[in-house]
Amino acid sequence: MVLCIYLFLWNPHFAYAAEIETANSGLPPIVLDDYALDLTDDLDDLDDLDGSEDGDLESEASQQDGQHTKRATGDVVTLGGSNVPGLLNIEAGNTTIWHFSNTSLWAPYANATPGLPSSIDDGDTGDSGTIYKRQAASTRLVYISVTTCLQPQWNGSTNQTTIPPQLTLYVSNSTSNKEPGPNGPVREQTAIRLNEGFANYSMNATTDIYMSVHAPDMPNNFTGIWNYEIAASIDNYYHGAHPDSPFLYLVDTDTHAALLVTNNLTEANPDDIVYQQWMNLTSPFTVFVQPTIDKSLDGMRNSYCGMTHASINNASSSVQSGMITRGLGHKPKEQFYIQELNGSTSYFGVLAMEGNSTKTGSGVVGGGGQVWQPVNFQTKADNNCALVFNLTFCHDVAYAVPSNPERYPDQPSLSAVYDSYAAGLYENFAKSLDQIPCNTTLSAQYSPAKNCDDCADAYKQWLCAVTMPRCEDFSSPLPWLQPRNMGQKPINSSSSVGSMPNPNMYMQLQDQMDQQYVPMTSAPSDSNAFRQTYGSVAASNSSRNPSIIVDKIAPGPYKEVKPCEDLCFSLVRSCPAALGFGCPDPGRGLEVDYGERSDDGQVTCSYLGAVYYLNTASGSGPSSLVFAVTIAAVVSLWILT
Repeated sequence: MVLCIYLFLWNPHFAYAAEIETANSGLPPIVLDDYALDLTDDLDDLDDLDGSEDGDLESEASQQDGQHTKRATGDVVTLGGSNVPGLLNIEAGNTTIWHFSNTSLWAPYANATPGLPSSIDDGDTGDSGTIYKRQAASTRLVYISVTTCLQPQWNGSTNQTTIPPQLTLYVSNSTSNKEPGPNGPVREQTAIRLNEGFANYSMNATTDIYMSVHAPDMPNNFTGIWNYEIAASIDNYYHGAHPDSPFLYLVDTDTHAALLVTNNLTEANPDDIVYQQWMNLTSPFTVFVQPTIDKSLDGMRNSYCGMTHASINNASSSVQSGMITRGLGHKPKEQFYIQELNGSTSYFGVLAMEGNSTKTGSGVVGGGGQVWQPVNFQTKADNNCALVFNLTFCHDVAYAVPSNPERYPDQPSLSAVYDSYAAGLYENFAKSLDQIPCNTTLSAQYSPAKNCDDCADAYKQWLCAVTMPRCEDFSSPLPWLQPRNMGQKPINSSSSVGSMPNPNMYMQLQDQMDQQYVPMTSAPSDSNAFRQTYGSVAASNSSRNPSIIVDKIAPGPYKEVKPCEDLCFSLVRSCPAALGFGCPDPGRGLEVDYGERSDDGQVTCSYLGAVYYLNTASGSGPSSLVFAVTIAAVVSLWILT
């Protein structure tokens, strides 16, 4: 009977039988002491959990080899081994004691399993899932982690204003304290309260480790129980959370979708094998999205287990993901296109990784998954800005552009209109550039610092940014936005309101049309520049590209995130003077056509690859010398103002 129990509890370690560690050759045989789990105990099952999600959790837990899916009442529960989690229910006020045996402590280390092509630098000093360096033979470092999978629910008569109370992990640091918990000796144990459903703790050990999980008393207006997963590992943490490490960022939104992207996953160059391995991955991460008004996940935002069992959106039908190199450094990143969202709604998104990205569950180092810091975003309201990305010509464009869902109901059709228009303009430019003697001696070139390749690249960056203006709601109050197309009726023109978010918006728009508007503040004081209105100036009454945006797309009024002024400056500096490029002077049109970069993470002007709170002016903008250059305004065939 004892042999049968031993085989059941320690079966995961037979996978390591071939790995012999001489330092452990003198270990005594396994003895099941009074604190070992009696498998014949009649433990409470999960029948008190109601709802389909809880039933799914019960089914999933029961299929995991070596896991205990029932609530212990007084007895000690022995974990099945290193990297073998235990999954239990716990009621308010109860404490469950867990045991990590001496045999598990001195078992062979896990063999490395394939995971990500390389470790990622998310700015966190915590653990990334790699197996740690082996310790000296006299002690071993043990990694203990706990995550909340289910928690009590709010049943108050008012809106939820607080999160459910958190569980507490107790770890004994003394061989004499085999019952750590709220009533245990303070000096012989460490208490760690879970933070948003997660806690971890590491310690050096020479023999059995005792720990416990305690549930607090149930506060008013909450009902139910907790369900949690606990694991101990001699290799690295089984569960991971990086609550202080932003690694997922907002690119942009429209009324029904959002585009998110990770930071660079590697700094390797394109010809490096690691770079190629990253790009060959299908989808190493996943993302969970939930409205901020929904409080069901509050209290478990650091728990991968909690994410997977809460009613949040990570269905493949609404989240499309893939590897890209667009943006900062043109390094591998993963992009997430999240659809089926509601307009004018605040959400948060959480980047997560199932297991170690290739394997998950019991016996896998890091098999419990990881989560990163949430990113908050809000969808647009006016329904005339739509996300475009993954374009053929302007392949670095990824943001919302002026749109009209009645004429272009899907992303591919809208993208094709803009992209083909920009490609056609570039063809005309390329013919003019061909007239420049590019392949000549250095002394005969138009610039010792720039060549025709630099000119072509600067023109394409500028062209795509101005041809595809970055669109925001006309109702947005952000001060750096430029009103556009105010003279055109809103879409759904049969209604006096159209796409406007409230009945008063259309009337406010009409009132603003008659207000004074001075786009050129440095014009002579007696000129017509000071007698203009929003309705009489093309900068506000029309669009940057009337032939395509006003006539073909007809989005109605919108506001534009103006292209960054350094795109224009770079174009003038990079191209031959013979092409006649020039930028408007400050006070004479520059501020109307172009914006300035911000160093606080906001996208205050449009440039290709822009990501909120990731790219800043200090890292990607021009030098101060460029801004000091005064460039005369020149009318050019190629400039779109």
